[in-house]
Amino acid sequence: MPHNVMSGQEKYGLVIEERVHRWWPLRQKVDLIWHLVWRDFVLRYKRSLLGILWSFISPLAQLLVLVFLFKKIIPLDIEAYPAFVFCALLPWVWFSSSLNSSGGLFLYNRDLVRRPNFEPSILVTVNTLSNLIHYLIFLPILFLILALYGRPVGMSLVVLPLLLLIQIILIIGLSLMIATLNVFYRDVEQMVGLGTMLLFYLTPVFYRPQVIGEKFLILFTLNPVAVLVQGYRQVLFYGQTPDWGSLLFAGGIGCLLFGLGYFIYNRQLSKVFDTI
Repeated sequence: MPHNVMSGQEKYGLVIEERVHRWWPLRQKVDLIWHLVWRDFVLRYKRSLLGILWSFISPLAQLLVLVFLFKKIIPLDIEAYPAFVFCALLPWVWFSSSLNSSGGLFLYNRDLVRRPNFEPSILVTVNTLSNLIHYLIFLPILFLILALYGRPVGMSLVVLPLLLLIQIILIIGLSLMIATLNVFYRDVEQMVGLGTMLLFYLTPVFYRPQVIGEKFLILFTLNPVAVLVQGYRQVLFYGQTPDWGSLLFAGGIGCLLFGLGYFIYNRQLSKVFDTI
């Protein structure tokens, strides 16, 4: 056999080597993301007396206030109200916490952003996943509350990963826009805080959307966060699959915002490096 002709085994070896080299940067990026997620999670509670307990205290305090207000002061007559609220409150906390903390991601991590071969968008993914961990930590408590009210989790739970995926895409898209624009206009961070506060009341976290008149239902139909919150409640509280049409709409909006966010980020990235 001529020396310049490779055997089938040699060709196969080259193909495997080429695939390994192609996927190795992706493997490195995934490892880096999980390392930064863990670092962010640990540093968040460093030098804190209560440590990780703060991740439990804040949502539970919100839950207690909502239950006291709308069960004792202004009763909404919703069965198993604490479980009803908690199913929607947890994804809302994940959403609002991610957006409210995204404004300073590039500004407060200048050393990482300026590091050669570091992709700043990784910080947005890390922030989203770090807040997701807090949601996942609370799931056993949520399951316990649901069980106490006679609403154990059923087969509808298989839809939960899809809801999480849609919300991840939505949060990353919005966070890319916020983190990028806040480098040039520091008002963006303040506007996001105000916007999430107002959006909370337009999202059926502590009430049923059915109590709203039909002429205002459009506010919930066009609000992907409201659609997701209702989806979580259908899966966890009612043990049903969510409306697939609404879920498809929320997924489409999430992908659209993800594309828009990445476009703004990619277009302004060179200016980000010059500004921070």
